[in-house]
Amino acid sequence: MTIALRLFEKLIGFFGILFGLVIGLIIALICIDVALRDFGLGSLPWLIELSEYLMYAGTFLAAPWVLRQGNHVRVDMLFVALPKRLAVRLEQLVDLVGLGISLVLLYYGSAVVSDAWRNNMVAYKTWYVPEWLLFLAIPVSALMLAIEFTLRFMRVQSVVRDSYDVTDRATL
Repeated sequence: MTIALRLFEKLIGFFGILFGLVIGLIIALICIDVALRDFGLGSLPWLIELSEYLMYAGTFLAAPWVLRQGNHVRVDMLFVALPKRLAVRLEQLVDLVGLGISLVLLYYGSAVVSDAWRNNMVAYKTWYVPEWLLFLAIPVSALMLAIEFTLRFMRVQSVVRDSYDVTDRATL
């Protein structure tokens, strides 16, 4: 395995772990906010906005890790019913469709980030946040998804042997 692939795996693993920690942080902050309100000590008015941003960005950035783990939503009744070689080809077709969708997201996400950057767009809520920063998770995630779909497509070609189980996609 090349250094670039190892770095890529570490990057998507980092985002997966980070999102888990972020969810834990959000839960802890919500508990603190509820306790502060119950005891009449105030509240954390910025918490809802922070939670929105973190959940949105985390969902996008952890998606390649979920895809790598094979934990994404999937219906594999058809894959199991087909002969192995045909199931592998169908799996590759699904990977190509995923790659295409990722590239479309990359293109339009990059265009939105660029537009927000050029026009100095700012989201006004509790905080003033540059919109390009909020939108950046989309093209970054789309690029990582495109890479992962490409890797999945290439990995499945080398496992057309008898031992291949299409339902055990995460081990490819």
